[in-house]
Parts: sequence; structure tokens; C-alpha cells
Amino acid sequence: MTTDELIGKTIGGYEILDVIGRGGMATVYRAQQVSMKRVVAVKVLPKQYIHDDTYLQRFHQEVKIVSQLEHRNIVPVYDYGESEGQPYIVMRYMPAGSVDDRINRGPLDIETIISILEQIAPALDYAHSKNVLHRDLKPSNVLMDDDGGAYLTDFGIARILGEQSVGITTQGVVGTPSYMSPEQAQGLPLDNRSDLYALGVMLFEMATGRRPFESDTPYSIAVMQVTTPPPQPRAYNPNLSFAVEEVILKTLKKKREERYPHAVALAESLKRAVDKPITSIHDTQPVAVRPQPHPIPIEQPAQSPPPMVAIPPIAYAPLGQSAAPPAAIYRRRKPRRPNVWMNAAVGGLIGCGVLVVLAITALLIIGMITGGSEAAPTPTATTPPWLSGVSRDGEVMPTLDPTSRAARDARLPAATPTPLPSRTPDHTATIAPVGVRSAMLLSPEVRAIGGSLVYFAERDSSTKLFHLDLNTGQETQLTFGAGMDVFPAVSPDGRRIAFQSDRDGDFDIYVMDLSGDNLRQITRNAVDDRLPAWSPDGEWISFSSDIRGDGTFDLYRARADGSDLQAVFGDAARSSGARWSPDGQTLVFTSGARDDAGTWEIARFHLPGAVFSRLTENAVKDWSPSFSPDGRYILFLTNEGARGDSAIARMAADGSGRKILYDGTGYEWGASYSPDGQLIAFTAPDGGREEIFVMDADGGNLRQITSGGGQFPAWVSAS
Repeated sequence: MTTDELIGKTIGGYEILDVIGRGGMATVYRAQQVSMKRVVAVKVLPKQYIHDDTYLQRFHQEVKIVSQLEHRNIVPVYDYGESEGQPYIVMRYMPAGSVDDRINRGPLDIETIISILEQIAPALDYAHSKNVLHRDLKPSNVLMDDDGGAYLTDFGIARILGEQSVGITTQGVVGTPSYMSPEQAQGLPLDNRSDLYALGVMLFEMATGRRPFESDTPYSIAVMQVTTPPPQPRAYNPNLSFAVEEVILKTLKKKREERYPHAVALAESLKRAVDKPITSIHDTQPVAVRPQPHPIPIEQPAQSPPPMVAIPPIAYAPLGQSAAPPAAIYRRRKPRRPNVWMNAAVGGLIGCGVLVVLAITALLIIGMITGGSEAAPTPTATTPPWLSGVSRDGEVMPTLDPTSRAARDARLPAATPTPLPSRTPDHTATIAPVGVRSAMLLSPEVRAIGGSLVYFAERDSSTKLFHLDLNTGQETQLTFGAGMDVFPAVSPDGRRIAFQSDRDGDFDIYVMDLSGDNLRQITRNAVDDRLPAWSPDGEWISFSSDIRGDGTFDLYRARADGSDLQAVFGDAARSSGARWSPDGQTLVFTSGARDDAGTWEIARFHLPGAVFSRLTENAVKDWSPSFSPDGRYILFLTNEGARGDSAIARMAADGSGRKILYDGTGYEWGASYSPDGQLIAFTAPDGGREEIFVMDADGGNLRQITSGGGQFPAWVSAS
């Protein structure tokens, strides 16, 4: 039971009993209708959103949609009103929880899957017959009653085709990346088959206990939806028949025309696949017409949002000179899990760098044609003391073969980093300089936090870096021009920002001043470098590099001016997202198989002595660690017991004392401590859009910071 100020109070004739769940834009309570003594669910818009037109319109939109959808397998709405300015919706209470709750206990048996699908398939087709797209179909949005009944719910970001929804749908892509269709991930017009793809992801998850695509960030998952073939379900559940597997994979076709035409066709095909007699699945609303087996018209918005992901072939521009091999890299031996389907998904987990590269196809192709022949200087990487001729477990660690592609395309920085043009403020502007926006309407509670944050966000069809002053609410755009700039890291003195950008055709590391000036490129190569982090003394920037071009990242570091490149750690697996300990002696990072997120654990590499160890080693997914400022704790993400895709957790620096600090209903990520260790900033979904939140270090007192989109917040220390 969660403590809440509304518990025990009565709003609109409903006595609030306790909290059922909290979503991106509302809180749902179990309540008792005083007049009839029946238990209901009451969905309430929190007070901090009642003056936000976007949230109010979304709330009213949900009421408008569900009031038109009177189907026995869509959660019915009993009442709607306002209490002290807070709008609320009263719905039927579902005591058995959601399908997601059941999946958390393991894969569902095929009879249960068919029962659920037979109920929600006609309900989904019925909604489509009313020209309503759900756009956020997932197991947590299918509720269950005590008799095995399944019901669709949460139409908060649904879309009525043909209606202009200005202010309701935000710029960019909305939805949950793990369940997005390829066309939804790209921001393309949608039709009913987009919801069918999400239903296919849900079917895969019910049958195997896991989603088809998993990665460390929502962006990485979105690009996999577009580019990566789904795994074979039987690789995770050998008890499935080939016929059932074929049905599941058909629902996950990248091209919408290759999927089932409607949900009932999917349900009937699944029944045939398990050799069940085919019985007609009837719409249970007497006045409804069963949907015809053809797609509803593709949504044609007045202005289609720009594609989030493009799908060109990826080619690496070869460097003009061969280079000396990088320094020796430690390789620990680890058994690889035999998944034959994984060979088809090698490129899917390259992460946000791949997504960014794909998003600017035209620029990449032009750059390869016009500049691919220009050789970048490639100095030799320096071998750090802890890697020089040291053996581990009695085994001498070899250097990379100098004739290999890894050595030939060695990802080394230019000898002298080339300064790039800085942003040029518009001195003729009469309102504000270029990139400076109107102040956000931050609540007094948020302004009291003080300080500032740097993050990336999509604005005006591009993804750039922004700086937000929490005292004034002033947001300033820091980067401009071609390419996508993401994953900022602020130097310990608060004066510089390191980040990754694909502006030269692949992901490289850049550094600039906090103002956005003095931009310079730190790495220059033909592979992806990602997730930079500053050492505590501000002398080094660590990052992960896909030196082999196959998604197995190794750890490197370089000086802030790009000099003195050093190999730090690699094991021919995935070593990604390293963060420094406050004393600068240790790196913690995500370690595991490149093609199976379920193997990801938190690893530690102690630089003096080159000692590698794992802090977590279990059957759950742990990733994205970072130290608290005092070095006592490690903040990380986990899916252990998470209600949604992830939860924010904390453990002691030695790996003991795991504790979940915050577990929302969606994908929380990008968590980091404030410089004083009192607060944690992170990214979480809000009505289908990624926003920045701040909470106390113990996980309490949650506050939303941005309302126009924001991801991967980095705190700025007072210089």
C-alpha cells in the first residue's frame, strides 16, 4: 500500500482506499462508491498537472474515447467528474491485476494465451472499427478479473483517425519502445496493423516470458524494432510448436502488409496452430459490427512527424591509413549461450549510436561519397601501466592482430583534434538569443532544487543538447546543425560537456564548453564511440568503443583534448557505459553478452592492478551503474521485480544490500546522483513521451522537471 494524500478522502462520492498504480499522467486508486457500496477504480490527474493544457487534453481525450467504446472486453467507465479542480475517471475495478503481473511469474500456458487473445482481439478490432488506434498496447494495459476475463484499458494516448489532436500528441514519437511497431518507431503514419504488431510483441512475451527486443536504452530498443529480425520464440520456450512460432513471427513482420489484417485473424490462426477446433470469435457488443478483414485507412496527420529511424544499410568508411594495433586488452573467458538466431541480430544492440546513424541517412551517404577517401591521422594508442605486459591467471593477454579489421580500422583520435564551428548566437534577435526558449513553468518545489541540468531532447525535428536552469526555468539549446547529439556528461568543475554525436557519419565523442562554445571532436574513426564519462579530476574521458564493429564494446579513455588514447578493458563481449568512482581508481560498467540483455550484470574494473570482478551475478538484468558522490553506493537499473521495463535500484559499493528506490510502470533509465548526493535525476515515460524527473536519494518526493521532452539528465556542479 502506498501512502497518498487522497487516501481516506472522498472525491465525487467515492471514498479513496489505496493506490493501485501510478502511470505517466495519472494515479489509479481503489475506491468505494459510497452510494452503492461497490468497489471501483478511480483514475485521478495529479494536482501538479491540472494547469497543464497538454495533460488536461489527454485526460479529456481518454474520456471521450472510452465513452464511445462500449465493448465487454474494454474496461467500462462508470463516471467522470472533477473534485477541487482535479478531474477523475471512475472505472470497473479489476481485482486480478494485469497480464503483465502474470508474465512476471513466467511464461503463460498456451490455453491461457488463447483465452486472453480470444477476448482482447475482438475488442481491439472493435476499437479499430470505430477508427480508434490504441498506440500503447502492452501487457500492463490488459487487466484481468477473477474469472479469467481480459479487458483492454488505458487509452490515454490513443488516436481517433481523422481528428486533429493539436496539443494532445506531442512532437516526435509516442508510445512504449518495447511494443512499438517499426512504423511507429519511425514516426510514420499508422493504421490498425501497428496495434497488431504490439499485440504480437505481447504474444511473444506471454509465450516466452521475455520481450523480443531488449537493450539498455529506449532508443536502442526502437532501432531494433526497425532493423533487427525478431528471435525465434522456441529458443526461449522449446515447448512451443513450430506452428505457434510461425504465428508469432508473422505478427512481428517489419512490413505491415505482411502481418495479419486484423486481430481476430491472428487469434483464429493461433487456435489452428495448436490444433484446436476453430470457433467463431464474436463481437460481444450487440450493436457492433464485426470488423471486416481489411486494414482501416492509414492515419494521415496534417503534418507527419519526421522519421525517428531510417533503415539504410550500414557501411563503415575505411580509414586511409593502417594503424598500429591498440594496446593489449584483457579478455576474460565466458561461456556463450547458444542462440543461433542471434547471428541475425548482431547490429541491433549497438545502441543509440546506431539509431542516430540511421536517422540521418542522407548526410551519412553524402559524407561517405565525398569524404570517405580522406585519411584521418591515426596515432598509436598508449598502453597504460596496468596493461603493460601483465598476465592474468597465468595467461599473457595478446594484442589485436595488426592485419585484422579491428587494427586496420582502429578507432583512434586525430593527432590534433580539429576545432569545429561553435554555435553562433543571433545578436540581432530582439527577444532572446538563438536557442534560448521561454522559461518553463516550474513549480516552486522544483525551483527549490536549484542548480541546473544538461540533457538531450527532440525539438523541432532534431535531437540536440539543452541546458535547464532550475532556478529560473530557462532552457537553452546548446548544439545545432546536422546530426543527433545525445548522452551528455558534465565535467566535475561544471565547465565542459562531453557527449556523443553522429555528425560525421558515425558516433564519436565531442567536448564543448557549458555555453555550447569551443566545440571540438575527441575521437575520429569509422566505428561507434559512446557514453562518455569524466574522471573525478577532469583529466580523462572514458567511453565505450565498438572496435570490432559487431556490438561488443570495449572500454577506452583519452585526455579531454583527445590525446593519450588508452585501451582500458575488453573481453570480446559487451563492456559499456563505464562510470568512475570518486577516487578515480575504479570503473563500474555493464557487462554481458552482446546479443542477450538477460545476461547483463554490473562489473567493476580496478585500474591499479587491473582487477576485474562482477558486483552482480544473477538471473536478472542489471545495467547502467554509477557511483554516489561519496563512493558508498552504486546506482543502477534492474528488471528484478520491476513492474515495468526497469526499476532504479541501489547497492553498496561492494555489491551488497540491493534495494529498489523507484519502480514506475514504464522504462526508467539514465539515473544519476546530484553533486551533493541528495537527489537522483532520471528519465521516465510520461504519457508516451520521455521526460526528466527528480527524486530524493531514498526514492521519495518525486518531482517532474520537464514537460516538453527530455532524456539522460546530467547534473551541473557549481564551478
